[in-house]
Amino acid sequence: MFTLARRMIRSLNMQETGRRSATRMRATVASGTEAVASPAQPAPQHLLSLLATVAHELRGPLTALATSSELLAEDFVRLDPSQIKDMLGAMHRRTLWLQGLVENLLCAATIREGRLQLFCQSLGLADLLDDVKAVVGPILAQRGQRLRVRMSSELPEVLADSRRLGQVLINMILNASKFGALNTSIDVGVSARDGSVRVVVADRGPGVSMQQAEQLFEPYFRSTAATGREGVGLGLSIVKSIVEAHGGAVGVENRRGGGARFWFSIPTVRRTASAKSHLSLVS
Repeated sequence: MFTLARRMIRSLNMQETGRRSATRMRATVASGTEAVASPAQPAPQHLLSLLATVAHELRGPLTALATSSELLAEDFVRLDPSQIKDMLGAMHRRTLWLQGLVENLLCAATIREGRLQLFCQSLGLADLLDDVKAVVGPILAQRGQRLRVRMSSELPEVLADSRRLGQVLINMILNASKFGALNTSIDVGVSARDGSVRVVVADRGPGVSMQQAEQLFEPYFRSTAATGREGVGLGLSIVKSIVEAHGGAVGVENRRGGGARFWFSIPTVRRTASAKSHLSLVS
């Protein structure tokens, strides 16, 4: 009883510490921006808003990780193996989510500074999708969702950076998961057409407002459907930047029966080899 009460108090203290840290972060950035601001160059309010959002997004998972790890450390011997397995699984999912958020923030900074580099080689999407499944599977399972992949036979290879293209797929699938209904499937279709490989990620969510279609791929944009959902509005903008750096294109449309279909296409190896390419290659 006392152990449980102590844990609850510590959890509340950690949440309060997180709130104070977020407040201090906003205050620090505000003072710094005020120091460099001038009438001709006002303080970047979007930066303050972004930092507040990031602090909010980090606080919940970090508090849960701290609480779970403390419970494991103090009561490991008394816990059932099934409880330990469930707790470790939840910690793993939260860690994957945090890792993705940090990766997106770093990638967004790289793109903004014009330092995005691609290290491309011939790549088959089947193997890459297998790696992506291992990352997104636990996160989808938390919402009772499953990933269904349909690929055309004998797909040509693409000339791509496997790490960055994997980031594209992860962002698109997790975006579909966030807006898709619970206990539904996220459908991924891969096909070849006109010298390109096209990937479509479809969900069974509310769909998109076509008036906001272009804005969905802008950094930090949050659609009306995103209200109350996690995220900082970077995933799809990163998708667009990486795909276009590969010489490809992105788009979105609504799905029959409800939901959205986000897609991207990139040139195949043969088409890329026949054109002048600015991509950095590795052997």
